[in-house]
Amino acid sequence: MRKVIIALLASCLCFCSCRRNYEYETTIVYKIYYTTGNVTERTYTFDSTDDPGYVLASDRGSNYLHVQAKRDGWFTWGVKLEDTSAPIEVVSFTKRKKQ
Repeated sequence: MRKVIIALLASCLCFCSCRRNYEYETTIVYKIYYTTGNVTERTYTFDSTDDPGYVLASDRGSNYLHVQAKRDGWFTWGVKLEDTSAPIEVVSFTKRKKQ
């Protein structure tokens, strides 16, 4: 039992030390073009590292948009913003250093 508790504490310590400091605020603005002729513009702001990114892709009639932050050289999927059959256009993707 003692070894299990030590292993759990070591895991928690390791996890906490791996957290990144997100010094930037990134904003993505995108449009969704619906078949009815309606166009919706949306804005999403998130904390990120100095090297954020996004994935805009299509797969078998589905379009999706993810924003991601780079962690220790590896991209993470981050947050899925959209998953729709309507076309998506990224209007802007900007980052700025937090005050």
